[in-house]
Amino acid sequence: MSNDALQSLAREMKVMADMAAGQLSSATPANTAEAQDFRDALHRAIQQVNQAQNTAQSNVQAFSMGEGSMTLEEVMVSLQKANLSFQTMIAVRNRLVDAYKEVTNLQV
Repeated sequence: MSNDALQSLAREMKVMADMAAGQLSSATPANTAEAQDFRDALHRAIQQVNQAQNTAQSNVQAFSMGEGSMTLEEVMVSLQKANLSFQTMIAVRNRLVDAYKEVTNLQV
């Protein structure tokens, strides 16, 4: 996963976290060129996290098999990127769950 993709993923996750916390309305366009549907942004973020996990796993397998093109440093960096993106996704999920619980507890 490239650095630009990670930065894009981090921006999308921050927008989703802000939406979940009620700090950003879904009608407010994000910092991108066009406003994105929340569901599509969430789906794309999950796909990017999955891709980072798959890339890290394939790098580990390539290194384990002794392929000369994969160095230990590259494997460790890909594992850390995958871990960071996964932990960020977990934090966003927790914020979404908290926001959902708060909305369900509202008295009408």
